[in-house]
Amino acid sequence: MDPSNLEAELNKVPLFMSDLPEEENQTLAALQSLVFDGTPEEIAENFKEQGNDCFKAGKARYADAITFYTRAIDTECKDQALIEACYANRAACNLELGNFGRVLRDCAKCLELNPKNVKALYRSARALFILDRLDEAYDCCVHALDLDADNAAVKQVQAKIKTRIDTLKRKEEAKELKAAEAQQAKARLSQALLKRNVRMNVTDKAMTDAANIQYDHETDQLSWPVFFLYPEHKESDYIQQFDEHSTFQDHIDIMLEQPAPWDPQHIYNPRNVQVYFENNQGLNPSLIKIGNKLPLSRILALDQYVVQNGVPSFILLPKTGSFRDEFIAKYKKDKS
Repeated sequence: MDPSNLEAELNKVPLFMSDLPEEENQTLAALQSLVFDGTPEEIAENFKEQGNDCFKAGKARYADAITFYTRAIDTECKDQALIEACYANRAACNLELGNFGRVLRDCAKCLELNPKNVKALYRSARALFILDRLDEAYDCCVHALDLDADNAAVKQVQAKIKTRIDTLKRKEEAKELKAAEAQQAKARLSQALLKRNVRMNVTDKAMTDAANIQYDHETDQLSWPVFFLYPEHKESDYIQQFDEHSTFQDHIDIMLEQPAPWDPQHIYNPRNVQVYFENNQGLNPSLIKIGNKLPLSRILALDQYVVQNGVPSFILLPKTGSFRDEFIAKYKKDKS
């Protein structure tokens, strides 16, 4: 007999055939009737016992046990305690097989027949726990322990559920605290920018969030990510934290102390570069020259300066040279 297909195999056995062969066979009919010999209660009890035997045989026979319990339930048995046991036992099989929805349905049927069935409450709690329906699972344990206060299995499951609930609660509280702190930090930053007359233009929120402007509310100091652009060579430098009180020259001295790979002649050196920014307000953009020894905060507070997507950017040009002249002339031409 193939245990994986018990229904089909049972239908090959005369005692369990659902339908007789087309040709009449009185002997076969008599044999088959034996399985249904007796009262509905006796028939259901017989199927239940066979289901119990399959369950005791281990997981490989759980599907067979389910089939027998189902046959018992499908009889016209009026013994509610017997049917209640079959629902509870079928739930036990499905619990081990991971059919948690079926577990809950069978336990619900069982509890309709007997609201004090501790096994049904226990199996419901286990299934609900695995489905992460923790409040319902805990409630099942409470009801079960009201009926059987010393039930060790229920206590063990209840402890696991409580641990899981507490863990999730701590995570949720930490998440909420982090969100509140982030919101507070955002509000403080907005106030700091307003106080400094810094104007922002956000066209890419993800980029703005990634910019990670640092504000220390205790010292009331801002630190910015800053781009220095070298249009002649299509290169750039990125300063991750440019303190608002530092000057442009402070960073130029470090960035350009040694020649860059793209500038072997070291034309871009600390004494030979000038800082500009592009003013995009109005119909035509303009190029504004700023003093290298000015602090970042002074420039960001200018009415002409707008921080794009959280990252201030500045243009570095050599003090002399054909590229510089042509680059500046382009802006003058556009303006005229």
